[in-house]
Amino acid sequence: MTDPAPSAGTADLIGWRMRALGLWASLPGAAPAGQPDGAERVHAVAQGLLALQGQDWHASRWALGLRAPGTSDADVREAFARGLVVRSWPMRGTIHVVPAEDIGWMQQATNHRVLPGAAKRRTVLGLDDTSLARMTDVAVTALTGGKSLSRDELAEAWARAGIEVQSAWRYHVVWWLCQNGLLVQGPSTDGGEPRLVLSEEWIRAPRALDGDEALAELAARFARGRGPVQDRDFAWWTGLPVTVARRGIAAAAAEQRLAPVEVDGVRHWAEPALLDGPSTILTGEAAAAAGIPEVLLLPGFDEHLLGYTERSSVLAPEHFERIVPGRNGMFRATVVERGRVRGIWLRTPRAKATRIDAELFPGGGRLGARALRPHAAAWGAFQGVTAEIGSVSTVR
Repeated sequence: MTDPAPSAGTADLIGWRMRALGLWASLPGAAPAGQPDGAERVHAVAQGLLALQGQDWHASRWALGLRAPGTSDADVREAFARGLVVRSWPMRGTIHVVPAEDIGWMQQATNHRVLPGAAKRRTVLGLDDTSLARMTDVAVTALTGGKSLSRDELAEAWARAGIEVQSAWRYHVVWWLCQNGLLVQGPSTDGGEPRLVLSEEWIRAPRALDGDEALAELAARFARGRGPVQDRDFAWWTGLPVTVARRGIAAAAAEQRLAPVEVDGVRHWAEPALLDGPSTILTGEAAAAAGIPEVLLLPGFDEHLLGYTERSSVLAPEHFERIVPGRNGMFRATVVERGRVRGIWLRTPRAKATRIDAELFPGGGRLGARALRPHAAAWGAFQGVTAEIGSVSTVR
């Protein structure tokens, strides 16, 4: 038994969204001729999405790379090293990867929704204002002059300054410094996660937007990177009240950057140019001729699922806990066929090759190793390792 075919409206929605998400551009492989260098292409992907989930550092790098065919993990790291993209908390208290030029105005537009709760959290942690001020001063002093620090190195700086940092304080203070725009996570010089740097030194050309101009930019860029969205999607994504989200959508629509579209009787908003293009997902020889992948190996936390409040168009509700076990907020890597989630995939590093195993859902079609092999190879090429398909099984 296979999943029922989506309605015509839902099929269009999936097609538009795959295009907007950068997942319908080309098969993983060599970069098209005449393209900018890898780091600049990674930056362009980040610009298209505006912000993508960054909780899982490994997954977020593949999320960027698979949307820029021909790039490598080194290109993603280079984009961070050159200050083209940063990792920080732009909204909702959730860490994202963001174009460096956009992080400041995004925080100014959304910080009023998350910062008021910080004082209460510090009370729970036993972190007083004097200690917070001292930790801030030490961090800024230690980073001034183009320096970068890992979280462990910053903790050592606090210890040398005689501050007795309790274990629960460190994450909160790093978040607070980044959420307030003092720091961002920039270069990854030691092969690990991005290191902390001063925002004012690291970000060379920050954009300045505020008020309704910022709201319009948020709305337009959110829809540009995700296809047709509802006002509640935008409100959830930004953490803004629905009334404010609607104001941003109205402002973007007045600038003709958004247009309404009905999908199965529900109003959505999308970039007009997207609606002028095709929505039908090509298959078979037509897909191959157009370079459109029928199958994808997406990372955990990908915007394909996390960019929306309602996911039933691409993921059958009964399979949700297979993607997020126990609804614990940890989204697993997914096997996607023609825009719909068909299962999960797991990687196991080995001496000669990384093994990739797929677990497909019941009713998920007849995907086999042959269909997945090119995408495993593309993942391996991005990582600089050999990757091979191991088992492809159907879970019960």
